[in-house]
Amino acid sequence: VIFLVVNGFVARSLVKNLRGSGDRIQVLRNELADQEMWLEEATKADARERWLNASMPTLSGTTLGKEQGDLLQRMQDEIFDRKLDIVQQSLQDIETTGFYTEVSVRLRVRGNEADVIDWLVSLQGPEKFLVIKAMELEIDLRAKEEEPQAVCEITVARWYASEGAGPLTQGGKAEGSSEQG
Repeated sequence: VIFLVVNGFVARSLVKNLRGSGDRIQVLRNELADQEMWLEEATKADARERWLNASMPTLSGTTLGKEQGDLLQRMQDEIFDRKLDIVQQSLQDIETTGFYTEVSVRLRVRGNEADVIDWLVSLQGPEKFLVIKAMELEIDLRAKEEEPQAVCEITVARWYASEGAGPLTQGGKAEGSSEQG
């Protein structure tokens, strides 16, 4: 009887361990698939990191406030060159992460629909390090002009390399850091 009871406990323990190891095997398979995906993307990630390190503007010799003012001035110049109207403008809070520092401005622009869209298209380009953080584009149906009018509320940010930013590794983490990039 004692032999049967002991064997029952041992069998129960083995079954419990085997059930848990099936879950553990699935977790390990998922980790393996994730690592294989990163391995396939490694050359692209390395090229992207080299391009960012070589191309991202730095803040050496200038201040964040000046860069933010320059961003607003550039936006104003582009808007006025396209004969658009700035209805509202404001400077946004400066944000700093482990990998970049961001200065941003918020604008409300009104003008011919085609000109507003052309201006929005001109903001694009990876070499500019401009980010459209938020945008709302509305067609102004109450406008009296013959050309369709649009109102665009947009927050535009520019990124600069942070001081002491470490190189990115898989998962967007800096070496020796737990922050996400």
